[in-house]
Amino acid sequence: MQTRARCLFGLLVIVLVAAPAFGSPDRDSFPLSTYPMFSLARPAETTVSTAVGFRADGERLTLSPRTISGTREVIQAAGTVAQAISSGTADALCREILTGAPATVAAIEIVTERYDVVAYFDGATAPLERTVHARCES
Repeated sequence: MQTRARCLFGLLVIVLVAAPAFGSPDRDSFPLSTYPMFSLARPAETTVSTAVGFRADGERLTLSPRTISGTREVIQAAGTVAQAISSGTADALCREILTGAPATVAAIEIVTERYDVVAYFDGATAPLERTVHARCES
């Protein structure tokens, strides 16, 4: 009887481990996850809203999340920029970022850029489309 119970328990564990493979890939279930954030198909293009700095000579500078929103968190910085764009306060955010930016930053732009994701990681880092929502200079 004990051997049969162990075999049934082992079979149950195998079924539970294999079950997510037969379900919908966009359904997540704890504790056995299909990790849908990684397993679902993603679009070939993505849109990013951010703040970009420029030196006096026009060289583009990547700004840190701390410079953009006072935090180390990338998602919070992105949310700050997206909220400013959607609420019409991109000009105010631009001036606020410029005030706290390093001295080498001569201008700030609040932008939305669209990228070809695969091409970007192959080295073609120029955006396909670029919209400037605000620009401020020191």
